[in-house]
Amino acid sequence: MNPAEILKKYVVVEGHRDVYEQLHRGSIGEQTPLRDAIAPRLIRDGINVCVYAISGDSYSHTQNTGRYLETALENIDMFLEEAPKSEGMISLVRTKSDLPEKVRPGNISFILHFEGGMPLQGSIHQLRNFYRMGLRSMQLTWNFRNELGDGVWENRTKGGLTRFGVEVIREMNRLGMVVDLAHMNREGFFQALEVARAPLIVSHANACGMLDNPRNLADDQIKAIAGQGGLVGILALPERVAKKDATLDDLLKHLDYMVELVGVKHIALGLDFIKNDGPRTLKDQHHPLHQRTYIKDFEEIEDLPKLIEGLIRHGYKEEEIALILGGNHLRVLKSILPEQSII
Repeated sequence: MNPAEILKKYVVVEGHRDVYEQLHRGSIGEQTPLRDAIAPRLIRDGINVCVYAISGDSYSHTQNTGRYLETALENIDMFLEEAPKSEGMISLVRTKSDLPEKVRPGNISFILHFEGGMPLQGSIHQLRNFYRMGLRSMQLTWNFRNELGDGVWENRTKGGLTRFGVEVIREMNRLGMVVDLAHMNREGFFQALEVARAPLIVSHANACGMLDNPRNLADDQIKAIAGQGGLVGILALPERVAKKDATLDDLLKHLDYMVELVGVKHIALGLDFIKNDGPRTLKDQHHPLHQRTYIKDFEEIEDLPKLIEGLIRHGYKEEEIALILGGNHLRVLKSILPEQSII
């Protein structure tokens, strides 16, 4: 098996990428950074579908203003303005039929995602409005508490979903939106599983069985997601992979562990690369002078062939690699997204 040939042959879904690079490039005067820099690089490196965190609970998502609703609208507008200028390079996934059945050279499809429900400002009406704009995926929380429930940094309280959080899950299920439990605390995680009527995903997390970390998942959480037909995307942040000096092989051990636990059909890519994000804020606990660290030999999406080489080394067959790269994500998305936009 040749990694380059595999990337040409199978649809690859990047399950989590933030808008931070786009915001940073815009802040230094670039007019169409998604069209001119980000999308071409992702296409070059083999990405066909990208789940794009256009906004969310992080202060950095608000362009450092704290105006969650307003900046979500602005960020979406930037995307919707740029996409038509790309001459067909950038497309937006709204329905099942928008998902690629095969690799489309020169094209990348984006699924708009919120990394936390703060932009809703406690209003179910705003969820529907964002759906009308193209939003098709949302994490209930980021690390902190919001109107929907508690994130992983609020574990002391043992608080779970709020009544509004329950209402949001039910409405997302009705509309055909992906409910993502990444960053959700344990109590809210299992409450969401009870409420949901469609498969749930955890877009970017690793296994506590390999590294006990608040952002990773315990065995029973991984099994519960698989039991409902969902998936977990492996996460390429070094502090979620190993205690220090994380390597690609360390990340592959997380993947192996989860495959052994629930089978290959429930594992995907949720890499959350940060190398090109630009400066972050003190409020997000990302000190501007802090030197970022990366997984050795796996720093950004151009290193994807190295991951494929690692999967081959670890004994995965071509059809299993295709499932991990994108096949599993496409299957789950097709089970959730609407046949047509319903409002």
